[in-house]
Amino acid sequence: MSNKVIFNLDELFISVGIDVGADFSWMSIALPNQQFVGKPYKILHNSIDSLTTAVSKIKEAEELYSLESRIFLESTGIYHYPLFCYLRDKGFNCSVINPIITKNSTNINIRKVHNDRFDSKKAALVGLKPDLKVSLMPSDLALNCRNLCREYYDLMDNRSAYVNKLQGELRMAFPQYLGIFSKVTINTSLTLLETYTSPSAFLKAD
Repeated sequence: MSNKVIFNLDELFISVGIDVGADFSWMSIALPNQQFVGKPYKILHNSIDSLTTAVSKIKEAEELYSLESRIFLESTGIYHYPLFCYLRDKGFNCSVINPIITKNSTNINIRKVHNDRFDSKKAALVGLKPDLKVSLMPSDLALNCRNLCREYYDLMDNRSAYVNKLQGELRMAFPQYLGIFSKVTINTSLTLLETYTSPSAFLKAD
C-alpha cells in the first residue's frame, strides 16, 4: 500500500467487490476515486485462514484510508449466502447485487477480460455507484424456511424418481406384482420385495 490518503467527505467509502463461486471467491477493494487497493484476493471458502486474511485486508484498507467499507457480493444461487453471513457477522456492511447489473455496466473502465478476478473489480466499481440497487436479503428465519422447502422438494423429486425406477423394474421382471397393491411403495409391499427378491422366490414361499 502507498502513502496514506485521507478523505473527509462522510459519504465516501471503500467498495469491496466479491465475485462468488461454489468453492472460492475473488475479492477486490476499490477507493472512492476508483483506484484499486492491491491485487484481487482469492478467498477459499473452506479455509478459515483464507477467510481471516480477507477480513484483515478489508480492515487494513479501512484503517489506511480512514474510511468505512461496504461489501458487495454478486448473487450466485446459494453460494454467496455463507460468505455474506460470515462477513456480516464480522461487522461489515454487506449487500448483495444482481450479477446482471455488473455485467451490464459496460461504461466501467476495465479492459475486456472475462474472468473472476476482473469480475470482482467490476463489482467493486459498481458498488461505488450512488444509484446502485441492491437485493433485499430476507431474514435468517425466512432463508432457513426457504432452504427447508428447497430440500423438501428435492427429496420428493428423488423419491418420485426411485418410485418410477422400481415400477419400471417390476414391469420388466414381475408385472403381475403391480396389480397386488394400490401403491408398490407401502410398507407391506416393500417388506415383501425385500424378503422375496424374484417371482420364483414368491412361488417358493410358504
